[in-house]
Amino acid sequence: MSEPQPDLARLRIDRSSGNRRRGGGRWVAVALLLAFACFAWARHGCGRRVPEVQVGRVQRVGGVQAQTGTSANGYVVARREAALSTDVQGRLVELRVQEGDRVHHGDVLARLDTAQLEASLERARGETSQAQALAEWYQADHDRLAALLRTGTAHRSEYDLAKARLREAQARVETLQAAAKEVEVMIEKSSIRAPFDGIVTRKNAEVGEVVSAIGGAAADSRTAIVTLVDSNTLEVQVELAQTSLHAAEVGAPVLIFLDAFPEDAYRGRVRQIWPTANRQKATVELRVEFSEPDRRILPEMGVRVVFVPDDQQDAKPAEVLVPRRAVIPGPQPRVFLFESGAVAVRTIGVAAHERDGMLTVTAGLQGNELVVLDPPRTLQDGEAVKRKESGG
Repeated sequence: MSEPQPDLARLRIDRSSGNRRRGGGRWVAVALLLAFACFAWARHGCGRRVPEVQVGRVQRVGGVQAQTGTSANGYVVARREAALSTDVQGRLVELRVQEGDRVHHGDVLARLDTAQLEASLERARGETSQAQALAEWYQADHDRLAALLRTGTAHRSEYDLAKARLREAQARVETLQAAAKEVEVMIEKSSIRAPFDGIVTRKNAEVGEVVSAIGGAAADSRTAIVTLVDSNTLEVQVELAQTSLHAAEVGAPVLIFLDAFPEDAYRGRVRQIWPTANRQKATVELRVEFSEPDRRILPEMGVRVVFVPDDQQDAKPAEVLVPRRAVIPGPQPRVFLFESGAVAVRTIGVAAHERDGMLTVTAGLQGNELVVLDPPRTLQDGEAVKRKESGG
């Protein structure tokens, strides 16, 4: 009788459910990747359309060229300048100004330590009070003896002695009063005051340092505390070649170009020609004053002075004009500059009046820049943009 055969089909592994689970997991991963891609797409603006903008150019009109006419280089200097110090030596305990501060005549700029002087003043005042009390007693005694002498009840010698004591007491009061006054003057000199209206151009000491009078400074002390310049006396010092001296005379008109603002011309005139020449340089020194100075002019700035012909004597600084359509109004007007396919916000200053659709720029632009016209409200600083071909 034959044995029954084993059922091998029962030993097979059913993989159908596992395959279904793995297939479902792959779809979940794909869905997550798609969701992340959509999030990154929305978050970073991928695929957004680059906005197109119309641009216009900032114009620069007027002015003259600095290279025309006989010229000379020089520097801005002040006719009135003071290195301020004190008449006494002491430690600086207060400094009220910094470089660039504008001050008025009489303002206290710095102060030295006066504790010892104030103590001396109190002692001198106390001694003066005692001397005055003694003088008043001698005055009363003198008056009493004078009355007795008139009635014959006092001796002449007693009266003369009282009179001498009174004079001595009065002389001591005057001496002590003078000593107290001297200390008061020393205390007053310990405060450094502005001798004129001006601007502080240099601060030479710090609080805690020992300062002294110029010419009497010790090795470990400062001299000038601050340097003050009268900004109303700023002018130009130039050295003109002797061969070009024919172009200059006192009162002759000139145009002054600051190295910092080479496109703007300041009108001026020759104020003084030095009565001697420099043999080594073969030059003559001139002083030129500004006709209409402004706050951009600073001491020690480099300049170029041009002796202009008659037809350019009335030349004015160049004028910068920006299209009105480019200006975003507000307390601080702004424009969008177009640079290398992107925009950059620039705060500017403009005059109130408009001329032919242009506004005069007072600050922020030099001329020849490209600006966005009618900028969209959604435009952001640094955003990439495309220039419209029809925008010019």
